[in-house]
Amino acid sequence: MAGNKEYKGGELFTQQEYKYGKFEARMKMAAASGTVSSMFLYQNGSEIADGRPWVEVDIEVLGKQPNSFQSNIITGKAGAQITSENFHDVNPAADQDFHTYAIEWTPNYVRWTVDGVEVRKTVGGQVSNLTGTQGLRFNLWSSTNESWVDPFDPSKLPLYQFINWVKVYEYKPGQGDNGSDFNLLWTDDFDSFNNSRWAKADWTFDGNRVDLSPSNIFIKDGMLILALTRGEAQGFYGNVPQDSEIFQQSSNSNNPGMSSSSQGQNNNPGQSSSSQSQNQNNYQDPYNNTNPNNGQNQSGYVNDPNGTNNGEPAAIRPARVFKDSPKIRGTVNAKGARVSETNRAHYQVDFNY
Repeated sequence: MAGNKEYKGGELFTQQEYKYGKFEARMKMAAASGTVSSMFLYQNGSEIADGRPWVEVDIEVLGKQPNSFQSNIITGKAGAQITSENFHDVNPAADQDFHTYAIEWTPNYVRWTVDGVEVRKTVGGQVSNLTGTQGLRFNLWSSTNESWVDPFDPSKLPLYQFINWVKVYEYKPGQGDNGSDFNLLWTDDFDSFNNSRWAKADWTFDGNRVDLSPSNIFIKDGMLILALTRGEAQGFYGNVPQDSEIFQQSSNSNNPGMSSSSQGQNNNPGQSSSSQSQNQNNYQDPYNNTNPNNGQNQSGYVNDPNGTNNGEPAAIRPARVFKDSPKIRGTVNAKGARVSETNRAHYQVDFNY
């Protein structure tokens, strides 16, 4: 379970895991120094240090560098993860506008696209070690590894990651939609929260400055929102930003300025479409933020001097052992299930790669 850390983030994950497929989301990411705003595939239990494989594929916007995102494949095993980070330009910056991000995972390759344009394709190599199944996850948190994300600046809080819609496709070689290899399984436009499809994290992990809190995941106006806040100020303050893609579609309708209902917008924009959402009329922004739409100050970002590594594994990196007392957070697996005292040691793995 989550503990008593000063800051709170959020993580959303699918109840189901998938063997291959295409995973697509329309998002406006959060960005400030020291933060990570992400979409990723992850095999539950990868963090258990008992020799089982680590299976993960990432899209991560590091707040220090919002005009790009980091792609990554993580294999190996807990305590000896093998990574292959690359950076890819995003224009406009990931925190300035919505983009459509996608990961295609097949037996032979992993492919990343932004707005339909391929930015990386890894064939073979680590891909053959992505065994079993993976679930789709999104999270917003702050790493304590300053060499990776730069120092954390709490004055930039609150921060928000906005997800307009998510699509998941099954892998059907040559039998998919329009002759492709992928067949659409489901779309979520976030008119409401689907408890049978999604779950919310209520834990933390070593190297994470924040507790992951269900109270920092909510739906408003057809948008799923992840928040990074101070502990006493969880929630969403401000207006949901307009997705320019949806605005262009709706401007051709009889109701200009309103989002298309097919894209998951709520017909009552003043109210939340989920019991997890906040009623904006009853709140005063405790941060006194002058830019309530996203709570972000775009100055002071540091450019990452490392460009790419051509998709090859960067390193085998040992994991640190948890040093927090169990009374603060408890010992849980990746989905928050409590671990018995006799098995605790197998779960004490650093997620910081």
